[in-house]
Amino acid sequence: MEDRRSKRTKTYHPARILVDGSTIHHCTVHNFTDAGVCIELPFEAEQLPDEFEFSLDHFRTSYVCRAIWRDDYVAGVAFETPPPESPESRRAKLRIVRPSSAVQLDPTQSNMRPANT
Repeated sequence: MEDRRSKRTKTYHPARILVDGSTIHHCTVHNFTDAGVCIELPFEAEQLPDEFEFSLDHFRTSYVCRAIWRDDYVAGVAFETPPPESPESRRAKLRIVRPSSAVQLDPTQSNMRPANT
């Protein structure tokens, strides 16, 4: 039986890695924990640098990662620390809109104006 620090969650989820700050590669996450992920790459894992950025959401959020092990096209990756905010993450935060007050609409009105209260 394997002795693991964290429980693994199996998945088959697309993700992306950013290498050298300019090259994005697609990959597939096979399992993940709080500490890292196991990814399948479209190239031999030996070509994966020791450090890179990883994202599950098109780089709205990303993590600095370190390759722990490599085997054929699969690599074990540990999360280091999140990188400083990238322009993408700042831009994503700017899109958040919070209403200042709730508006109650009258569904019987065809033009959906706010209801008189």
